[in-house]
Amino acid sequence: MEAVRIAMTTTRIRHGIVAGIDGSEGALEAAAWAASAARHLDEPLRLVHVLPKYLKSDDQIDAGSHPAGEKLLDIAEQVVLDGQRDLPVERNVEPGPPAHALVELSKTARMMVLGPAATSEMRSVYVGSDVVRVSNRAECPVVVWRGIQGHEVGTDRPVVVGVDGSELSDMAVAHAFEFAAFFGAPLVAVHTWSEHSTLGAWYSEERRFTDWQPHAQQETALLAESLAGWSEKYPDVAVTRCVERGKPARVLLEHSVDAQLMAVGSHGRTPFTASIVGSTSQSLIHHARCPVLICRKG
Repeated sequence: MEAVRIAMTTTRIRHGIVAGIDGSEGALEAAAWAASAARHLDEPLRLVHVLPKYLKSDDQIDAGSHPAGEKLLDIAEQVVLDGQRDLPVERNVEPGPPAHALVELSKTARMMVLGPAATSEMRSVYVGSDVVRVSNRAECPVVVWRGIQGHEVGTDRPVVVGVDGSELSDMAVAHAFEFAAFFGAPLVAVHTWSEHSTLGAWYSEERRFTDWQPHAQQETALLAESLAGWSEKYPDVAVTRCVERGKPARVLLEHSVDAQLMAVGSHGRTPFTASIVGSTSQSLIHHARCPVLICRKG
């Protein structure tokens, strides 16, 4: 009973879609997408501008005390409402630095939506990127905007989820089904495998004589196990299962062309470590053709 009470309390305090506003066109497009998602999810939208540096303890953030930030929020509010008044909108100017402030806000938000990474994938490794930092550390799902397909949530394109059998992948599956149900969209579940991950350092000539059919069947079973029970919970969500041979990032990037949202888990690696061992989520953040939902254990 105690566990149920705690879970219900956690559910109550996690609410609202937080959209980061930094003055860029990408952030405004991301906020417009966040507004569309908020309407479908029946959540308020919170527009947040974060000051670039920490404030001193005696500094105050009162309405109007940071006119540049307030002006950016004015513009963002006009964009997301677009003449309508059907969405509750909150707005705040927060003390920085941005990554720290947004991670703090993620502790009570249902979802956070950010503009596209302002750096290249390689530059974010060595210089750093607030978008990557927040995606790696946030305690709620984070959507990174990739403005290729337009900012309206719809029913004509699927939600795609990458599945690898891990705990974080299971969280991505849960969120993908939830959003597909709210959006009235189909879901495509993608699981990948490769000879390298299966056979390690085997000489490539030996791979030519390997019967891959049994392994492909095992991978298909893993995908089925990862999806077990979700179609019963969301019977109106049409599900397509894809088991494909290839590297996860490459396969998922191909699927992102036709998707309206791509959901994956993130293990919260540092950008530098990710560059060494490879990170599917980081590759998608920089190259996907649709918004990317990064799911972490909060």
